[in-house]
Order: sequence, then C-alpha cells, then structure tokens
Amino acid sequence: MPWVPRTLPLLLPGLRQRGDAPRLYAKAQGRWQPLSCRGFYDQVRAAAAGLERLGLRAGERAVLLAESSPQWLIADFACQALGVANVPVYPTLTAEQTAFPARHSRARLALVSNQAQRQKLEAQANELPALRWIVCFDDGDEFSDPSIAGIVRLRWRELLETPPPPEAEFEARLAAIAPEQTATLLYTSGTTGVPKAAPLTHANLCANLEQTTRAFALGADDRRLSVLPLSHITERHLAYLDMVCGMTTWFAESIEAIAANLREMRPTVLAAVPRMYEKIAVAVRAEAAARPRIPQKVFAWAQSTGQRMAPYRLEDRAAPWGLRLCDALADRLVYRKLRARLGGKLRIAMSGGAALPRETAEFLLSLGWRLDQGYGMTETSPVIAMSRPGSRRLGSVGRPMANLELRFAEDGEILVRGPSVFAGYEDDPEATATAFTNGWFHTGDLGRLDQDGFLYISGRKKELLKTAGGKFISPQPLEDKLKASPWIAEAMVVGEGRPYASVLILPDFAALEARSRQAGWRWRDRAELCALPQARALYADEIEALNRSLARFETLKRFLLLTEEFSVAAGELTPTLKIRRAAIEAKYRTQIDQLYAN
Repeated sequence: MPWVPRTLPLLLPGLRQRGDAPRLYAKAQGRWQPLSCRGFYDQVRAAAAGLERLGLRAGERAVLLAESSPQWLIADFACQALGVANVPVYPTLTAEQTAFPARHSRARLALVSNQAQRQKLEAQANELPALRWIVCFDDGDEFSDPSIAGIVRLRWRELLETPPPPEAEFEARLAAIAPEQTATLLYTSGTTGVPKAAPLTHANLCANLEQTTRAFALGADDRRLSVLPLSHITERHLAYLDMVCGMTTWFAESIEAIAANLREMRPTVLAAVPRMYEKIAVAVRAEAAARPRIPQKVFAWAQSTGQRMAPYRLEDRAAPWGLRLCDALADRLVYRKLRARLGGKLRIAMSGGAALPRETAEFLLSLGWRLDQGYGMTETSPVIAMSRPGSRRLGSVGRPMANLELRFAEDGEILVRGPSVFAGYEDDPEATATAFTNGWFHTGDLGRLDQDGFLYISGRKKELLKTAGGKFISPQPLEDKLKASPWIAEAMVVGEGRPYASVLILPDFAALEARSRQAGWRWRDRAELCALPQARALYADEIEALNRSLARFETLKRFLLLTEEFSVAAGELTPTLKIRRAAIEAKYRTQIDQLYAN
C-alpha cells in the first residue's frame, strides 16, 4: 500500500525524487501540457518563498479563488509549506458571496485565476480590511495601478521569480509542520443558512487519505480526469490521493468539454457528481429509444443480460458460463459503445458530493458499468463510507471507514467520531455545540446499517417534510425516482404544513422539445410548451407511475412545470449543484400557493 505521510507537505520530497515523471496535465493552446513531479516541487518551493517575501506568515489565511488548474494545487501546497491555512472559494460565486469567507477568515492574501475573479474581491474591498495582496495566476491580466484600496496586486510569475531556499532547508521546514496544525479552512455550502467555517488539520486529512488509499489498487499507470472543482473537499481529497498513489491528474477544460476530454485522454479513473451520471443515463436511454425497432430490441436484450449479470459484477465473482457468453456478446454489441463515450479505458468510476439515485446506478450497472459511491461531508475530511471492489451493495454507500465509529440517534440520524472528524466550527461555539453530542458529530443525514455493515442513506433530517396531517415525507428518494425519467431534469417536492405533497418539475427541455416536434405540437416558448395539455399529460403519467410505488400519504397530488433552470448565481443551487430548497420555494411561493388554492 502507498505510504501516507502525517502531514500533506511531506508528500513534496517524494515528488522531487520522482524527477521528470509527469504529475499534472492541463490544456493550453489546444494541446495537453504536462508538468513533471520535479517541476511541481520547484514551483511550490518558489511560490512559498514568494508568499513569505510578501509578508505572509504561519497561522495566517489566504483565499484561493480559482478554477481547477495546476496553479491551484501549487498555491495550495505553497500555503501549507508556510503553515498558512488556505480558504478555497468556489469561482462560480458572486462578488457578495465571495466576500463572506474572505472577510470571516480574515484572509491576508488572495490567489485568483483571472481578472474576473480579481475584480470580485476588489468590488468588495471595503468589506475586507485584512486583505493586503491579490496574486493573479493569469499573467495576461492587465492593471495599470499596482494597488487598489490599499490592496497590492501582482502576477503569479512575479511570485515565482523569488529565489527559493535550498532544498534541505525547505524540507526541514516541511518536516516541522505539526499534524494538529490547520491545513485549510473550508466553508460549508450553506443549503440551510449562512456558511460555517470548518477548519481541517493535516491529521484530519491524512487520516482519511490513509483509509481511501487502502480502498483501491491505484498506481503510476492510472490517470484521472479532474472534473469537480478543487474548491470541493472531495476533488481536493482525490488530488491528494492521485499524488500518494503516483497517478497523473488531468484537468478538464470546462464542464462543456468533459465529453471531448474523456475521449482524448482516456482516463482509467473518474470521479463526478451524481448529476453527471444521471445525464449519461438519460442520454443513453434517449438514444436507444430513437433507434429503429431491431436495434431497440438488441439494446433491451443487452440490458436484460446486464441485469442478470449485476449480482456477479457487484460481488466480483464469476457468473455461469452461459451467462458469461451472453454478456460477452452484449458487450460487443452494446456495452463497449458506452465505454467508448468515456474513453474506453475506465476501470474505476466514483460518485460523490450528493446521493446517487438507485435507479441511475441500476441502469448503468445493467450496461456493465459499476459506480462506486462515496458518502461524506466537509466536516469529516470528507469520506465517511464508500463502496469499493469486493465490498459493494446496490443502493448502499458502502461500509464506513475502518478508523471511524458510527452510530444512530433515536430518530435515525447518523453520528460519527474518529480522527478525520473536525473539532468544531471556527468562531461559532453555538453551531459547534449543536453539531456534537459527547464527541459524536451529527451528520444531519438519516440512514441505517444492514446486517453486513453496509450503510444506506434515506435522506436529510432537515429536509423532512411534515404535512398538515402530521405525516413525515423524505423528499430526496421521491425526487431521485422522478429524475430517472428522460423528461425530467430536476425535481423538488414541497408540502411542509400542507394537506398533501406536490412537486416542482424542471423539464429536460432538449428531450421535451424533441418529443413535441416529433408529435407536431405547436408552441412559441417554454411557457406555452409547459402549458400544453399533451405536455402536462406526459408529466402526469410520470408522477402516477411513481405514486403507484408509494404509501398513500407520500403520493404527489399536484405538480408545477418550471421554465427557468436553477443556477448557482441565482442562489438556487449550491456550488456543488445541490438544490437550495428555501430559495427555490421562496421564488415560486405564489405558484406553490396556487397548487393548494382549491
């Protein structure tokens, strides 16, 4: 098993020893440009010297406001090498949203990707009295005045021009960093209120890293496409995992370019949020439905074969020879085409950041594709449980990490404690006291363990809806089932204090518009399309199909079709694409009230 150090900066000497071996890849001028292990080490050493020359000192904070890139990780390790806790901020946030973590953390310095991100902080300069420097990764960023509102601006290349200390001196300083020292200050996504600051120590992060390193056999021949933002604790954890295992990390150019990047660099490892896998499943279903009759029958047969193979794939055991023969034929006719969409070399696919709908996992498994789901949160550094080779159950997030204790409150809430669990929220003793009971951290998630120790998540405690009749409904499972439909992009169940549950539905407009053209429906805009009796009948059928599997009190009585997609900028989604229920319900309050008007 690869060695995991007691602090993250101790990974750096190992990179120096690997010399010219590739470490990171990013696209520049249409070509993948590599950065070697030695190059990464040298740039971290130079960047740390540059930050120290500016006046940044151990114990201070630095904001990281940038898209994922090699510079992001170099800046991360440069801060850690100085004992500076960095504060990742999602680059999709507005200027006002960006100002909160920068102000609350009392950040002295900000490292930003480009002019647009720099200007967000400058627009809030009066709210950031502690901020003294802004360093921009984009050397083409133009600013005539080297300072604004007392904040000094400079470019990344200027930072790297600082003469670094000798390697022996640099590495001696790395060795002096204590495991109990704060490595990073992460702000929770704030789905239910103001974001809270969660300090994670090197001991927290390395304890979790040691466990996930055990879960998968990863090595220098593996390559992973980075598609999640490094501001997200899961992606950052994976970047450290890549480094520990000697893998190469390739940064996707953008969300829109992921499909092309997958085909280009042919990853062996991929980790993404459930929504990406949901979109793949919907696209495959739609493509199959649009084929002529005979290819449709071939697809259905291959999927049926895959369903019979599913238990053997999950448990990594050999199927009967007749089934293996059918599976090989199904692979030749159908499965390999799906794999080709993802480069054809993928052997490990992980899902994290939110709950993976069981229907999506079942569908992709029926096409020969296993998804390993992880469960965790910022405060637990992040992984609490994960499925892995030899330890998988459909619908489960796997077994808890071996170094964590897990138990359940009387209401089914999951409680954890262990070395990867943080100590408490910064400057918020009230929130800390609420989050812990006798050393046990309250996750806010509801779940259960089966007799074999597999963990199942049933929903968020704070998201439970209580109807006027006193019945509790967990909305997430219902929403997940609806989103398995090719016609539905997003769904949100409502009904708190109401006589029954209803649902807001955001149609998959690409699929709906294609259906309308095929059927000859007439409409001028999305509002008219959603108002058509034919369209409403389509969604009524989807809801009725779901209702047949629900208890009477859970059934969805009415629905509202939305015409505007949810967005991070509008405050309807977190940066990790989870819906903000309160914001969406407030926006559509009038329409929701009308659902219950008569």
